[in-house]
Amino acid sequence: MPPPTDIVPVWFQCDYPNCNAKYRRKEHLNRHRNHHDKEINLACPYCESVLTRNDLLRRHIRNYHPQREPPPSRKFRACSACHARKVRCEGVSPCNACQHRGALCVPSGGETVSEQQFSINDLFPWSPVSTINDSISDAPRWIAHDYIDIYFNTFHPSWPFLHRSTFDFAKEPCVLVQSVVAIGLWVKGTQEARDASIRLHNRLCSAFYAQMDQWCISSSNPCQNTNTSWPITSFQSVLLNIILSLFIARENASTDLSMRCRLPQDKYDLLVALVQSCRGRGIFYYPNMLLQHDDDAPLALVYVSIEEIKRFGLALYKVCRLCTPTPFDLSGECSNGGRNDLLTLADLSFCMPDSDELWNAPLGGESEVLNKSDSSAVRRDNRDEKNWISQASALLYDARVGLDWI
Repeated sequence: MPPPTDIVPVWFQCDYPNCNAKYRRKEHLNRHRNHHDKEINLACPYCESVLTRNDLLRRHIRNYHPQREPPPSRKFRACSACHARKVRCEGVSPCNACQHRGALCVPSGGETVSEQQFSINDLFPWSPVSTINDSISDAPRWIAHDYIDIYFNTFHPSWPFLHRSTFDFAKEPCVLVQSVVAIGLWVKGTQEARDASIRLHNRLCSAFYAQMDQWCISSSNPCQNTNTSWPITSFQSVLLNIILSLFIARENASTDLSMRCRLPQDKYDLLVALVQSCRGRGIFYYPNMLLQHDDDAPLALVYVSIEEIKRFGLALYKVCRLCTPTPFDLSGECSNGGRNDLLTLADLSFCMPDSDELWNAPLGGESEVLNKSDSSAVRRDNRDEKNWISQASALLYDARVGLDWI
């Protein structure tokens, strides 16, 4: 049967006095009514314009005030991990989904600003993910590549504890990718980039604190917890953000008489927690490094894993030597302790890493490096405890000598 031709279309009439507007859709009528209700009109904070909807206000600010931040949405936002996985999120931190997976839960960014402002969403428009167990294989890779390249070309030579040949942007845990990008932004050096770096850095540090029970332990036994896998990428991410804290603190010239940098108390506490966690898991004890791998594990995988831990340990020790604890305790009295909370040479129960040439070789090019060089010159005998760095502490440290030099 053909459709009737005499159906009268439904109109939604505005009931405001002396207004004859009518619409086919009710949501259009509701939008129109905003023009009559002056109390809910939205005034631009930067000019005299008045708009009727949040999205129009954000568009107006983006177009006419590009150097300003638009107002945040009133609705809660899913955390970064749930947004990327497209699962329901309660909008609290940590959310139930991240707690169930044992992952760090970081609120997603709400900024919508111009590209020139280096907002976090410009770098991670899919919403930044800072969880251990999530990857970003569906993300547009080119957006953060510039800052990752800056990291490896400029920062990495001074802090070579990530393995560049196996670093895959699309497969690495997002908390590590974001930490690398935060460093890249800071090294870029412009004020806009450094402001974005600090915002991303603060967000990551908040997540580290909020979920410290997932990665931090306080035991000082160097040989325990070897049967569970170590959250090395979380440790690397925390260390990168502590290094960034050092950069920021040095900008403020906060050094002591020993020329060491005085970190803010919360960042120093994060450093102490990282050292305690590494000690408690015994990750700097070479036999424990081997126990992390099965007997049939590929040798290349074992090599990269052990070298990363060695270089991470040396970088952490370097950071500890650059930092000084807060000189006052909670009572306001001067405190002489604190350095025992940080890493020492005695903690590094492994020998020096292999040569930089081998470490920086392209993936699959290790055999070529070994063939060109005397293998004894580029590979270490890790089994000989006399070659371990910790053995040097007996020669270099004397409790009777007050000079703090190592």
